[in-house]
Amino acid sequence: MLNIESINLMQLTIDLAKKNLAKNKIPVAAIIVNGQTNEIIAKATNDNSPIGHAELKAIKKALKKLNTNRLDGCEMYVNLEPCPMCAVAISKVHLSKIYFGAEDEKGGGVINGPKIFSLPNYRSPEIISHCLAEQSSELLKKFFLNKRKTKEAI
Repeated sequence: MLNIESINLMQLTIDLAKKNLAKNKIPVAAIIVNGQTNEIIAKATNDNSPIGHAELKAIKKALKKLNTNRLDGCEMYVNLEPCPMCAVAISKVHLSKIYFGAEDEKGGGVINGPKIFSLPNYRSPEIISHCLAEQSSELLKKFFLNKRKTKEAI
């Protein structure tokens, strides 16, 4: 069960993703916080690059801000299940916990797809899935519906 602070941080993540949707970018956002204080360390959104995922960008910002190569004790909030690439990065930097919203049945790497954290040699954070999942799913549905409409208009 989510506590009020976790709900607020996930809502903040979704609000950040909504800003990306308004820019016609993939509505995915990630926030990294100190697991003890919930102080926000880094925020990021997806860009239109194949490796410009919100999780990777937030990890890079957090590592730089904390001047470290590991994020022990830090937690990530992301509105979509991380892909395999991002799940590997999450494992390698030792994030302690991940909260995510919508499942990604086709491209996910946590509870779908290769399930990176269940593989040998990959550190597994605590996973809290389906956090405000309906809001996250709606954002993604809107984005892809708009993409289809735009393609039909061309």
